[in-house]
Amino acid sequence: MSGEDLPKVGVMLAGPGGDVVLNSMQPPFLLDARFAVRALATSFEELQVKLLQMRPEVLVIQADVAPGPDPLIEVLSRMQVWNGVAIAILCPAWREFRGALEKVASTGRVFLDPVNWAEMAHAAYDAAITQRARLAAAAPLQQAYFSRAAGAITGTRVVAFLSACSGAGRSTVAENLAYELAVRCNAKTLLASFDLPPSAVSHLKLHYEPSAQAFLAEAVGGLEECLQMRDGLEVLVAPEKTPEYLKAARISDDDSGAPNSIYSLVMATWTRNCAAILLDLPSGEEPWTTQPLSAANSIVLVARPTLADMAATTHTLLLLLERLPSKLRAPREAMYLVLNQVSEKSGMTAHGWHENLSRAVPWAPPIAAVIPFDPGVVAAQDRQVPPVTCVDGFARGIRMLVNALFPGLAQEAVKERRRTVFHMPGIRVRIGKD
Repeated sequence: MSGEDLPKVGVMLAGPGGDVVLNSMQPPFLLDARFAVRALATSFEELQVKLLQMRPEVLVIQADVAPGPDPLIEVLSRMQVWNGVAIAILCPAWREFRGALEKVASTGRVFLDPVNWAEMAHAAYDAAITQRARLAAAAPLQQAYFSRAAGAITGTRVVAFLSACSGAGRSTVAENLAYELAVRCNAKTLLASFDLPPSAVSHLKLHYEPSAQAFLAEAVGGLEECLQMRDGLEVLVAPEKTPEYLKAARISDDDSGAPNSIYSLVMATWTRNCAAILLDLPSGEEPWTTQPLSAANSIVLVARPTLADMAATTHTLLLLLERLPSKLRAPREAMYLVLNQVSEKSGMTAHGWHENLSRAVPWAPPIAAVIPFDPGVVAAQDRQVPPVTCVDGFARGIRMLVNALFPGLAQEAVKERRRTVFHMPGIRVRIGKD
């Protein structure tokens, strides 16, 4: 396909004020037939709204339209949902943040003011074509993970949830992502709760039996009789009794390929024809963690913005990158971080935490979601109600994670729910389930 035959690059321009955007930034893009200018933003508030509405292929942004580096990084990170790319221009006062911006997965290039705007148009086009080529090369892998038919996921994405520190909220994130996928997004989902005892029992109003013990003991019936159900979500819980839990670990350590090993248990879940299998794995390096991990094709590390969690996450990343790479199915492109329980009183910002982590390891995954601290999360769990259904800030964070792991799925689910509701003045008629 020749350059003239390529689809036009949809671009959004953002800068501090109409004079900058209209008179400096816009003219070179209007004169260049390779571009279609999708939107303009002259304030940070306008940028936040229009960026999500228009989902441009390329965002060209004067960085000082944002109130600070952290809000800018958060906004640019959202472009990963639709694989957009950003060209950022820094004013001299922001020079020291260049390295941090370059580490954001959606950043194509970073320039320092003053710039030649005609050259910025060429840089934006090059970034768009490079991104298109990268996505085309990755398409077969993505198709294997989550190929879609009529808006539904038909492949299987097996996500291992890890946290090196207890209390980070790993189980809470995994359980509520599973509930969101199964109930709100109508994607067939299986949650494996492998802590001792399995936390999904108390959080999701389940029971300790049936459990994975039926499979691990090689009982007749296999996986089917091990599963429980909560509102359409399939749940597999580990044995609650310590002797059975430890026996399974010993058998698995001796022979991971044994038909009653933990690895075989996880591989059996693939036969459920699910869109998503979420593995809530205990902290540590024992078989209940390492064997499910080797069966996963995606990894999410959950941490809090603390020094202790950073040190623990560093240890886990080095384990994944240096000691276990030959045993992992998950490529780096399918590894993510979730920063949980973030508040104004946190010792570090999301940007600062990730920047320090990046200095400690050869490579650090992008942050897929930043979830705010809210005491309502624990209160909901104590009522055995999934917090994703009633705690707004937490729910937004979970939906960010949905968008990172399953791009477009949340939007399709919203459209589907809207199609099931007719609105008339004073009358609201619902058809089907919400």
